[in-house]
Amino acid sequence: MDTGRTYIVTGCTGYVGNVFAKKLLREGCRVVGYARSREKAARVFAGEKMEFVYGDIADAEAFEGCFAGGGRFVVLHTAAKVSIGESSAKDVYDAAVRGTQTVTEACLRHGAKLLHVSSTEAVPRGVKLREDLSNYIPDPARVRKGYARAKSAADALVLRAARERGLDASVLLLASVLGPGDTGPGHMSQMMIEFIEGKLPASVRGGYNDFDIRDVADVLPAVVERAQAGESYLFAHKPDSINDVLAVLAEMTGRKAPPALPLWLAYAGAPFLQLAAKLRGERPLYTAAALHALHADADFPIGKAQRAFGYAPRPLEETVRDHARYLAEQGWVKL
Repeated sequence: MDTGRTYIVTGCTGYVGNVFAKKLLREGCRVVGYARSREKAARVFAGEKMEFVYGDIADAEAFEGCFAGGGRFVVLHTAAKVSIGESSAKDVYDAAVRGTQTVTEACLRHGAKLLHVSSTEAVPRGVKLREDLSNYIPDPARVRKGYARAKSAADALVLRAARERGLDASVLLLASVLGPGDTGPGHMSQMMIEFIEGKLPASVRGGYNDFDIRDVADVLPAVVERAQAGESYLFAHKPDSINDVLAVLAEMTGRKAPPALPLWLAYAGAPFLQLAAKLRGERPLYTAAALHALHADADFPIGKAQRAFGYAPRPLEETVRDHARYLAEQGWVKL
């Protein structure tokens, strides 16, 4: 890996960002993390030799500080407001679209390579992706509102800059992230915690495509070196269900898996669950947006990433076990 370059990681205190940043640090690279919270950065990177610049992702002046001193740069743009419908549309849009505009313009000014981390939720409805992803054409009008639409618009912005302005940029589409490294805890971690604590009254008959973020980190040096400008790459595993995840946790804990509700019933109850969570001051576990993802087509082609980078997803069972142990290490749950 070229350690003569500086690697800028936006959203470095988030799930994907911190895993990528720590991988780069282990490779001996100079890493500049762009974060909003000094407190969280100090907690997530305790003991790590890493530089930080602080600011909002849409703040062009603050982000410019990441390029101080000049040199050759690679930007891993992971910052986003991940939402299953509980965040405001403006916050989600500002982080995904205005933030990506800021990052794109900075990369053009400094001749930096950009690896733009996106989501399979940005894939247009009804599109069955080809193995080479040549038919991935972001179309915000053909995805659901909110997070998916904002990510689609951001992808379109990046690919247009690569096509029309010569930006050395690639899009990395990620399915549902699991594995050690969640700094949230996020929604899947929340579900695991509630199950382990015996507080999950029911699951849902649905699922998505869960993969281990460590498997992307393992091939990150190859991604940095080999990702081609204007190309998209997809990282996933294979379709699974919520009950597949809970079955592993049940084996670990001895708890029985709760009953699985049909999706129509979960949809009907989602507004009441959201209201109850709001009254308790908690984040809702199931929302209409989350349920939509649980019955979306999650059979994604990963051959392009396998051939280009040697990407090899590990078994789901290993990922879930390690994720649960990580939650215990963070003190979020007792196993």
